[in-house]
Formats: sequence, C-alpha cells, structure tokens
Amino acid sequence: MTARHVTVIGAGFSGLTAAHQLVRAGYDVEIVERAATPGGLIATLRTEWGTVETAANGALNTHRLEALAEELGVRLLCPAPAAKKRYLYRDGPSRFPLRAGDLPAFIGFVARFIMNRRSVAPRPQESVRAWATRVMGPAAARYLVEGALQGIYSGNPERLSARVILGRFFDRRPREPRPRHRGIVAPEGGMGELVNALHARLRDDGVAFRTQQVEPLRALPDHPHVIATGARAARDLLDGAAPELARALRAFDLSTLITITAFFPDHCVRGFGCLFPPQERRRALGVLVNTDIFPNRSRNYVSETWILGGADGASALRAAELLQMTDAQLIDIVLDERAAAFGATSKPAGYRVTRWPETIPHYSVDLEAVLPVLERGADNIFLHGNYLGQIGLAKILDRAAALPALIAARGRWA
Repeated sequence: MTARHVTVIGAGFSGLTAAHQLVRAGYDVEIVERAATPGGLIATLRTEWGTVETAANGALNTHRLEALAEELGVRLLCPAPAAKKRYLYRDGPSRFPLRAGDLPAFIGFVARFIMNRRSVAPRPQESVRAWATRVMGPAAARYLVEGALQGIYSGNPERLSARVILGRFFDRRPREPRPRHRGIVAPEGGMGELVNALHARLRDDGVAFRTQQVEPLRALPDHPHVIATGARAARDLLDGAAPELARALRAFDLSTLITITAFFPDHCVRGFGCLFPPQERRRALGVLVNTDIFPNRSRNYVSETWILGGADGASALRAAELLQMTDAQLIDIVLDERAAAFGATSKPAGYRVTRWPETIPHYSVDLEAVLPVLERGADNIFLHGNYLGQIGLAKILDRAAALPALIAARGRWA
C-alpha cells in the first residue's frame, strides 16, 4: 500500500467519479464493489422495441460534465426541440398550471426574489409545502412547486426540506463556467455508455477493482475510505466503525421508485413529459416521453417512462403496495393512468419494469437535521452519495471534484 492509497467502496456513478478525481489528483485508488459488475443504478438496456434506462435518462449539463464526456470520448446529445414542452398536471396537462386568481401572490414572490431574495428564503426545518405556501400562495405551492419537484425528489411535500432542496437559489455562490448547452443532456448510447467509459478509463489508469468483496468496517480505517454506496448500504457498513454516522444515515427515510418504460404506437402527450403534483392524488408521479427528448431511443415507437412510488404521500399509492405488484399489474396502472390523464387508450408493443426498493433518499427535514454530521464524516471516512445535499449526477460529479482536497486536508495514513 502506498502512502497515498485511498479505498473507494461502491462502483456506481458516485464511486467511479470519486475514483476518477482522486486518480487525477495523484492518489493510488482501489475500488471495492458488492456486485459483480460496476454501474450501480445506471445501466442502458437494448430491447427489440428500443432503449431502456434503468435509472436517469439524462443529466443536467455542466461544464464539468462536458469536460468528463470529452475526456472519455463520449458524445453528448442535446434534447430535440419537442422536449421544450413540459407539463404539470392540473385537471389536465398544462404548461403553466396557475389560474388568474393565483397570480398576484406568485408575482409578489417573483418581485421579492429579484429585489431581496433572502427575504423569501426557506427557514430551517421548513417543509417545501410550508415555505411555498408562505411566500407564493397555496396554488403555486401545490401545483407549481410541488409538481415540479416530483420528477427529481419524489417526496412528500409536507416533509421535504425547502432549505436543503432550494436553499442554493438564495445564497450567493461563485459562478461556475457555463457549459456549451444548458439543460439536460445524455450520451448518444444512453447513460450506461458514460458509466462504461468511466470504468474502462479507470482500469486503463491502473485502478484496482475488487468485486463481490464488501465487508462491514469493524474499526476506523488506517487510510482514507470513501463510502460511495447508497445510504442503506453505507449505514450497514459503518455500524461498527462509525456508529454516529450510521445513526445519522438511519435518521431519514429511503424511498422506493419503480419505472415502467413502455413502447406505444402513439403519444399520450407531446413534449418532455408531464408531472403529477401530489395534490392530484394520481397513482403515478409522472411520465417522460423519451423519444421526444432523445429521438434515437426507439426507431418505431413512442417510448414513455412512467414513474411510480416515491415517499408515502407523493402519490395515491404507497410504495409497499407497489412492491407487491406483478409487472402485469404495474402496466395496468400505467394504462389506466394514461387513459384517465390523457385519453390515450393504445396498448404497448412491449415494456420493461425496473424496481429500486428503498434506494432514493427522502430529502426531508429529517435529512436536513443530520446533514452536518453526514458531511463531516468520521476519521478517515468520507461519505459520497446522492443524499448529501443535492440529488442528480451533475451534483455527484461536483462533490467528487471536491474530494481530493478534502482528503488531503483530513486524511491520514498509518
């Protein structure tokens, strides 16, 4: 073992990006992974009907993501013009779901945000629903804010932390270099292409991979360890070595997500997709029209990904109910929702179901309370995952870029 050896536990996107940044900073890196192959949640499957993503279908573009893709030789696609149409549901799909009577309170919020944004900033331990109702009125809270957050956080708005999710919009931070394209992007070959290219680059760089060998840490390690697993696996790893961290990881809920990617002969809605606010009490969180975003995802069909689950209170169905359902029952829910919400009654040529039980962190006020503990980590233990302040691949990449300096400042080698 070299004097600058770092062990990364987890070979999903978090672990691979952490290792990539550490290697660039001159560290000797080893990755340990529980599964037989790297990738974590992210994979791109090829079916006879078209492409299926097992997790995100794209990522918010940043200068850092563009640079990584260019380094790896991965071509990023920008969304098609049709994807500019995005819908929130209020008695039907709407580009802007507020009514005339809702506008004065919302316009007042916009004016205060421009003139003195801190006057409308979220308060500690304030939920998304409480904050949005306070600063922009109940209709904007229920249909605009809560609806928009469904596609990312899939949480209960009465528990979601406004400060954790939205606080960054009220702080003055150094400006990052702008990417060439703003918005969502995806590799030409799907999100799995990025993960596979990153894995290959790390192997070329001499990073050692040990698969199917993760064991709980029994004591604080004698060299830096980056825990880049999901929250559930991280707490089990740390019970013996860092019980305070393990308790903090158990202090917030993990949500279940189920996605059904189905291939239809026609559209339910044209555009990026439609999200259903919790207020609507629908059985789905929303739908993405993959082929209107990235047309190469299917040659002969309209590809739609329907999202079910989330935290209890995010939709009319509890995750525990959904996990008991068969694939046939889940596609029946999709067909019922498709008909009720959009009047679309066609049957799919095929579909694929992906289940992620207790995988997505619920960005609740409970998470807000323990976030300082999680960010602090422990002696030679550095947490790196989608529960540390912001969700999404771009944010994970940002945190990976900060790891080398953090380890240089706080890491120690026996």
